[in-house]
Amino acid sequence: MKEKNLIKEISKKSFKKKLKKIKSDISLLNNRYYLGEEIAKGGLSTVYKATDIYCDYFDEPSNIVIKIPSLELQENKDISAFVYSEYLFLKKLNHNNIVKVLDFGIDNESNIPYIVLEYLVGSTLSEISISNMDNKFKNRLFKTLLKTIEHVHSKNIVHADITPSNIMINENIITLFDFGISQDLKENKEISLEYKKIKAFNPKYSAPEILLGAKPNKQSDIFSFACIMYEIYNCKPLFIKNSLNEAKNNKSRYDLSKIPFFLRTWFNNSLDTNPDKRVLLNGFINFIK
Repeated sequence: MKEKNLIKEISKKSFKKKLKKIKSDISLLNNRYYLGEEIAKGGLSTVYKATDIYCDYFDEPSNIVIKIPSLELQENKDISAFVYSEYLFLKKLNHNNIVKVLDFGIDNESNIPYIVLEYLVGSTLSEISISNMDNKFKNRLFKTLLKTIEHVHSKNIVHADITPSNIMINENIITLFDFGISQDLKENKEISLEYKKIKAFNPKYSAPEILLGAKPNKQSDIFSFACIMYEIYNCKPLFIKNSLNEAKNNKSRYDLSKIPFFLRTWFNNSLDTNPDKRVLLNGFINFIK
């Protein structure tokens, strides 16, 4: 009983304190998390800068964001399980180059599920000028992402949405995030998503088979990773709009001249329309400097 009264007191004091700082409507989730400014929005979810009342009460920075499903997805009866699956994936991964998850909850009043994540500082890879990158950074990016994806796959998880917009760069720190449509292959925990309907992919970086309706797998992640690194090394995107429509025409015109020589065979295989040719060859890491 005393604990409940303490939480109520902290919430009340923190709320008054917060209202003095921000002259706008503030949403409060489970009497603990304030939703601040919207910092990102996609077809599946919205991400808000947030404040934990305990941090606020003790004058400590929260450094968190809260991710909630879009209004369209909130109508799905399995939405709580869908959001919780991302929370489980991130807990299971726990890697230095993967965004950290801190909490999961379902708001008592609105019944909206949410996850609490660390606030990532920096710019997404899509926001950074490739022309300003030196070869040393490009190689480090390749090496870091290769190791990170290998870790994800070692846990039998498929990211399913590897794009420049889901990679955060902050000086020497490279972080992969947004596991909202990831899949657990081993335990076969699948959330049924109509990818074409909700557009939970970027056709420039998605493997052709995904655009044809197949479910994400390790080989489709490798294709997306290869598309990104092709763009980084060549300072131009591999596909302009759609990998499915352009792959056959572009295959004979892949420009590998700016790609490290010992990676060219890997790029040819990883960008092949045949998924069986795509593999993560971790042995190449030793050659990358």
